[in-house]
Amino acid sequence: MPALWTVLTVVLGTWPAEALIFHLNESEYQRMPPLFGLDDYQVCLSEPGGLYCLARLDLYAEPDNQLMRMIQEYSAVVSKHYNHTALDRGICVRRTCADYVGNRTLNRTELEEAISACVNHEILRQYGLKAHLSRLYYCDGPGGNTIDNADVLDWCVAGICAAFITASILGTLYDYVLNFYHEDEKQRGNKYLLSFSAIRNWQWLVTADHGDPRLERLKGFHGARSITNVLIVFGHSISLMGAGFIDSPHTFENTYEQTPYRIIYNGLTIVQVFFVMSGFLFVYNYLIRTEKTKASWKAIPVIMLIRWWRLTPSYAVMVAFTATWLRFLGTGPLWNLYVTSGVVADCRTYWWHHLLFIHNYFPNDKFCAVQSWHIAVDTQLFFVGLLVYVLTRKVARQVMLGILLVLGIVLPALQVWFYDLDGMMLLAPEFLRTMESDTFHYLHVYGHTNLAGYVVGMICGELIYRWQTDGHKITHSLYTKGLWLVVPAIIALLYSGQGFYADGERASLPVRMVYASTNRLVLALIAAFGFIGVVMKSKTILRHLMEWRGWLVPSRLSYSVFLLHFNFIFLLLGLKTSMSPVSYYYMALWHLGITALSYIVAVPFFLLVEAPLNRLMKNILTNFSHLSSNGEVQLPKQEKTQFSRC
Repeated sequence: MPALWTVLTVVLGTWPAEALIFHLNESEYQRMPPLFGLDDYQVCLSEPGGLYCLARLDLYAEPDNQLMRMIQEYSAVVSKHYNHTALDRGICVRRTCADYVGNRTLNRTELEEAISACVNHEILRQYGLKAHLSRLYYCDGPGGNTIDNADVLDWCVAGICAAFITASILGTLYDYVLNFYHEDEKQRGNKYLLSFSAIRNWQWLVTADHGDPRLERLKGFHGARSITNVLIVFGHSISLMGAGFIDSPHTFENTYEQTPYRIIYNGLTIVQVFFVMSGFLFVYNYLIRTEKTKASWKAIPVIMLIRWWRLTPSYAVMVAFTATWLRFLGTGPLWNLYVTSGVVADCRTYWWHHLLFIHNYFPNDKFCAVQSWHIAVDTQLFFVGLLVYVLTRKVARQVMLGILLVLGIVLPALQVWFYDLDGMMLLAPEFLRTMESDTFHYLHVYGHTNLAGYVVGMICGELIYRWQTDGHKITHSLYTKGLWLVVPAIIALLYSGQGFYADGERASLPVRMVYASTNRLVLALIAAFGFIGVVMKSKTILRHLMEWRGWLVPSRLSYSVFLLHFNFIFLLLGLKTSMSPVSYYYMALWHLGITALSYIVAVPFFLLVEAPLNRLMKNILTNFSHLSSNGEVQLPKQEKTQFSRC
């Protein structure tokens, strides 16, 4: 199947290209003005009256200018080239543009005119092109962009963080004192205060649960979640290299011609593994908990409230910290661009979208917790699945699942048709630079366009539950051998998207529609095939790998890691003071550094925020044995829902 899509994309979906330049050798590339430039920030601001400005400038020239035509035709290959007609510059105004500003004090309009004239003169002299200032991002004076004063919101968030630390200290001391009493007296301790005990939360982090034997079969999901989470962090780490201000944009663009990188750039689809897991775990847990008592529509708001509480507190703390204290953690020529005016500003504006898990439908929110779109999608699809399973029975339920699966196939194709999108999310250089992509905003992150993977997971959960109830076992050697193909099949599927990066014009609309409608479905089916083998205890190395005891802690930290890791990416982007090198070595170094930092910080975050609040909810809910007063549906236990965190 992946090979077929590659052939379709390259052969049927493309035509001989005109007015496009797909490759330039190094000498031709060097004819273009540098895409990025940074004057020395510290030296600039250390001088009297130092002024450092970050600006974007657009190139233009006479219609018959051959160099400008080459730049435009090269930039038109948007799938793997930057827009070289737009330059980003960090300019020490008093040095670089001394002839245009002198020692005068300029207002913003005069400053923009001076910078535009200054850069235009240099570009015209060296390259025979013209440039005009299209955007002056900001300017830093002698004090840099250091923020001296915290506002009311900052101190409110600081108070909340202090409250978590205080509660943890008190809860831990209280737990320590209880250890000197007999076992029965320990049990009479204040469970609400003990929810914040770092001792008990650490035990929860490192200790496997023992309960329903059927839920014990899910321990292979620890491995799947840990591995997928690390791969997602790896994919996001590319933002450090592709976002801009690198010393060799040409080297980065050339990575799109290399097979390993193409697989990585197509790897955003791997998030479907999470949706399959989530759909599976929802149905599997739901069917187990409703064996004795059935759910009614009255249970829906309570279950959604429980899920909201499970996801939101940790998420809210992360967003709150990002919106407040993150901007105090550094300074530099790019700090305002990526941090203060980027992620911090968006979190201050759109925080409520995130608390309601609707931010994936608001494209203006480009930077705040950008990685969390799939948490919103998962919550939206969970609600759809809950409606189906609570309000339908047997045949009607099967019909609804079939309808949802068809919608999951059709809706992505319709999105491509309506908005003229690509067949898959292309991790193009200019997207990494600007975070602007119609395919990302209108196809990749919408809930309804990710429906197929979740429904496949739901069907998988239903099948496994029925098979286990009927005592069915998978013993056929052909299935066991097929499990060896799960990982190669996923890699092959990711590689199939390379056709969208191939030389030639854009793939035709029918090809893009077909690929968009089937790509997620095929990956979901492959993942479901593997999960069935793991849960049904097939005798393969894949199951033993997934069930390794060492995955337990990384798996339980995965939600915290997922929430935190993108802030480290923004910090590293904002702290850059010079052009970054481009190489395999630096990509690996950045990935390992971000992953290590995320897991290190995730431990105290888990012990202070995530675990206490979830144990607190569990203790509150123990006062109620059912979701409703007539004895319907037992409340989900936190230890048994830990697999479904997304």
